[in-house]
Amino acid sequence: MKQSKLTPLQLQHYRLKNEKFRYYEPSGVGEEFINAFKSDDYLIVFISAANGVGKTALACNIIANLAFPGHNPWFQGGVFEKWPYRTNGRLVTDGSLVEKNMVNELKFWLPQDRYTTSKANKHFESQWNTDTGWSWDIMTYDQDAEQFEGVTLGWAWFDEPPPDAILKATIARMRRGGVIMITATPIGGSAHLYDLFASGKVETTVQLRENDEPITVQRRIFHITADVESVCKQHGVRGHLEHDHILQMVAEYPADERQARVYGKFQHLIGLVYKQWDRDIHVIEPFALDPDDFVVYHSLDPHPRNPDAGLWVAVDRKGRKYIVDEYYEKPRDVRHLARDIKAKNGQYRMEEPFVCDPSAFIVDQHTNRSLAAMLGDEGLSYIEASKARAAADARIGTALNYTMTNGELIRAPEIYVFSNCKRFIYEMEHYRWQEWKGKAAEERNRKEKPVDKDDHTIECLGRILMREPGYVYQHQSNVYEGEDVASDDPYDR
Repeated sequence: MKQSKLTPLQLQHYRLKNEKFRYYEPSGVGEEFINAFKSDDYLIVFISAANGVGKTALACNIIANLAFPGHNPWFQGGVFEKWPYRTNGRLVTDGSLVEKNMVNELKFWLPQDRYTTSKANKHFESQWNTDTGWSWDIMTYDQDAEQFEGVTLGWAWFDEPPPDAILKATIARMRRGGVIMITATPIGGSAHLYDLFASGKVETTVQLRENDEPITVQRRIFHITADVESVCKQHGVRGHLEHDHILQMVAEYPADERQARVYGKFQHLIGLVYKQWDRDIHVIEPFALDPDDFVVYHSLDPHPRNPDAGLWVAVDRKGRKYIVDEYYEKPRDVRHLARDIKAKNGQYRMEEPFVCDPSAFIVDQHTNRSLAAMLGDEGLSYIEASKARAAADARIGTALNYTMTNGELIRAPEIYVFSNCKRFIYEMEHYRWQEWKGKAAEERNRKEKPVDKDDHTIECLGRILMREPGYVYQHQSNVYEGEDVASDDPYDR
C-alpha cells in the first residue's frame, strides 16, 4: 500500500515500523560525532567506543539520513542539507560480523522499499542502491588490500579497526574529497589507528616533489572517545542502558580488556611498559637552554640495519632532566654520522663521557676497527654503556613517576620531554611487554620482558640515567651525582 493512501495514524504506524531512522535519537557523544561529520571540517571522523555505546547504529543512521535527508531533526544542516561529494561509498567490517552486525543493522534503520540489494557473488548482500541515487558496496577485512584500489569514492565507513593497508587504500579513494567514518572498540589490531588519529598529532610535513620545500599541513582528523557510562540512562546524555545492567556487563569483562570495552580506550596502551607515561604531564614545549643553567649528556645506539638512534638529555641546577634532542636516521657512513652528532652537540654545553651501545666496541673482522674507534677518529669519544637493561628500564620508570591529587600535581616527575622529540614519544607509546599468543596465554604467567622493538631512544635514555647524571658547573667536568665537588651555585650559599 502506498503511503499516500494511508490515514495519518496508519502513516505514523507505518513509519515507526518501516522508517525507524526518522526517530533515532543520538546520545550526547553521538551528537558530537554527528556534528563533526556534518561540519565537513574533517576527512576522517573516528569514535573509539566502549561496547554497548551503539556506534554501529550511529553510523547506520548517518548513512540513512544522507540518502534520505530532511526527516530527522538531529541530522539537519551541513552536509545533510547539501552533500558536496560523490554519493557512492564503501562500508567495510570484519568478515565474521558483516551480516550479523552491518547488514542487519542497515536493514533495521533504512526505510523499507526505498533500496535494493544484491549479493554480487558474495555470501552477503554486498551491493546497495537507494531510489535517491546513493549507492555503496560492502567489503571485509579479509579481502586483499589491492581490491580496495581503483574506484573514486565520496564516503566510507569502517566498523571496527581496519588494517593499515586497507585504510590507506581507502583514504586514497577520496581523491576528489569525501568523509571517512571509523567506529571501533579498539581491542586488537588498532595501534596504527592511535598513531594516525588519536595520538594528538594535529599537523604533518609533506613534500610533493623532490626539490620542493616541505609544506606543513593541518590534519583534518576528528577523534572522540566514548565510555559505556556515556549511554547510561542515569548518568549519560540521552542514554539507553540501565546503570545496573552496565555494572553486570562490565563485571564479566576480562580485566585486561576493560580499557577498550568499558572506556573505549586503546587496548594496546595497557600493555605498555611505562603506564605512568602521560603526554599532558611529561611532554613540554622546547625552550632555550642557558649554558649556565643546563648541562647536556648524550647517548648513542647504532645499528647495522635499523636507523641509528641518539638522545640528548639536559640536567638543570635542581637535578631535573629534560630530553631536548634526538637522532633517528640511517647515515651514509661514519663521517656523516659524526657530522650529524657534532652539529647537535654544538647547540649545547655538553658533558662527557658520551655513552654508546656495547656493540660499537666490537672490532670488525674486515676492517680491524670498531665503530667507537672510527667515531674517535672524528673527534667523538664514547665509553661502553651499561648492559643492565632491566635496571635501566626501572630507572626510567622512577624518573617518570609523579603524584596527582584532585587534579593538582603534588610531586612532579624527574624527567620531561621536549615536544619536538617525536621518535622518543612514539617509542614511549609503543614499548610494551611481551605476551604469550593463543593457548599459551591461558596457561602461562605473563612474560617479564619487553618486546625488543621500538625501543632505541628509550635504551639511550636508560643508559644515561644509569650513570645518574647531575648538574655540572662551568669550571667542572666529568662529574656525576654523588661526587664531592665544590659548588659555586649562589642558591647553595
